[in-house]
Amino acid sequence: MKKIYFDYAATSIKRKKILEDILENADKFDGNPDSSHSFGREAKKILEESRGKIAKSINANPSQIIFTSGASESNNTVLSGFADKKIITTNIEHDSIENTYNPEKTILLKIGEDTNILDQIKEKLTDEVKLVSIMMVNNETGLIFPIKEIGEFLKDRDVYFHVDCVQAYGHLDIDVNAMNIDFLSLSGHKIGGINGFGVLFARENLPSFIKGGEQEKYRRAGTSFVIGAYSMAKSFPYMIEEREMIRELKNYLIESLGKTGLAFEINGNPEKYVDHIINIYFKDYRADFLLTYLDMHGIGVSAGSACRAGAVIPSKVVERIYGSERAKNSLRISLGFENSREDIDKLIEVLGALR
Repeated sequence: MKKIYFDYAATSIKRKKILEDILENADKFDGNPDSSHSFGREAKKILEESRGKIAKSINANPSQIIFTSGASESNNTVLSGFADKKIITTNIEHDSIENTYNPEKTILLKIGEDTNILDQIKEKLTDEVKLVSIMMVNNETGLIFPIKEIGEFLKDRDVYFHVDCVQAYGHLDIDVNAMNIDFLSLSGHKIGGINGFGVLFARENLPSFIKGGEQEKYRRAGTSFVIGAYSMAKSFPYMIEEREMIRELKNYLIESLGKTGLAFEINGNPEKYVDHIINIYFKDYRADFLLTYLDMHGIGVSAGSACRAGAVIPSKVVERIYGSERAKNSLRISLGFENSREDIDKLIEVLGALR
């Protein structure tokens, strides 16, 4: 039985070409990039070349790029730097934001299906607010927030703007200058890079979250993960090439769902959502049943965020926008570079067998 993976929003399938490249040139990654000998210098060269490529991908200066263990650390670093300040964020952010902010100093914007987030920010922003933290694309539904418009509104005000771009990176154009972003979080494994590597773009320095050595110009301690940086930098160009294919697959999936004969609705307007994430409400079936049923047929999907220690928990985002009953019957299908129309045909066939 062929296994089919539809959970790229949790983590991408690894890019075999890049893994093979790393293995074939493994000796180039042997040294610690902070060592002064030739092994270290070679690793340092790869690290800084990767930094330059990642910086270019978001129109940043390489000196503004801090390497971390992942976007969760990047998010934690930013919010911890404003722990004693008043901030604005939403009620559908990633857990690394939601579990880090100080509730007593946080203005929480409630997101609905037709929410105008910019109007909410304009209404809630006061001189006391020092950080606005908004994700660019929601990880559970694919909802796109108007980051450029928010940045334009905030740019001449005494407030910093942080954007979690994990689910946007590679799928949408990101320009930290045009969008007036001060801090930005990225993750390598969401685009086909190796797990355990992330990026924090910082227009200004923040207190170091990880204490220790002098790495990352004193901004983040710990031995640099050269292979992680390299794999992320190498993955990005593929993401640009794959955009049209992902868009076509999304449209094909939405067109094909009617063939299942099941009562369903897309959670949200697909035109306002990123192409690789589709969240679907199935009127007559619980998500936990569908997850198990599809898994028995070799098809991997999810109900919500993968950051719940393997538990089958309904999407908190769908619950907060549409209610708990709808969330219990909703699945997230997220597409990636190894998917095909044949994969979607198989998904439709398996779901159709439930009739």
